[in-house]
Formats: sequence, structure tokens, C-alpha cells
Amino acid sequence: MSREVRKFSTDQWFFKVLASVFLGSLLVCGMMGVVGVVCHTDGNPRTASAQYLMWMAALVWSVVLSGCFLFRSGWQAWGVLALANSAAWGLFSLLRSVMA
Repeated sequence: MSREVRKFSTDQWFFKVLASVFLGSLLVCGMMGVVGVVCHTDGNPRTASAQYLMWMAALVWSVVLSGCFLFRSGWQAWGVLALANSAAWGLFSLLRSVMA
């Protein structure tokens, strides 16, 4: 039984980068919301939890941007990041309604 091994390529790099820029930024905002609700962060930017959220956003977005090339196609990048967005924002709305 032989399987075709599909190699990673940069053929559709523009669509992968677009997916990671747009959907990655929404994903980071959703993750910041989840962590902010769990940590009970207020709007004061000088608190430690707000600083953690700010630096977490930069770190996670850079991981998403660099990891976008691991997808096999642009469609896969858009699909996976859209599912991750729906999970993050769904969890945020659930936690906000339960913890409020």
C-alpha cells in the first residue's frame, strides 16, 4: 500500500499570509478575550494582567504568522483559522455569560 507524500510548498503563500493576517488577528483578539475573562482583567493598562495580555497577543500573532506556511494550501489555512476563530469566540461568549 503506497501513499503519496504531499510536500509543503509556498505556491499559495499570498493566500496563506492573508489568512494569517486577517483571521490570525481575529483569533488573537478572541484569545485575549478568553484569557482576560478568566483572569478578571479590567481596562487599566498598567496592571500585570493587562501587560500579560498585550505581550501574549504579540507572541501568539507572530506564531500564527510564521505557522501559516505549514498549511498545505490557502484554503486549508482559511478553513483551520476560521474554525479556530469560531472556537475562540464561542468560548469567549460562553465564559463571559457564565462569569459575568
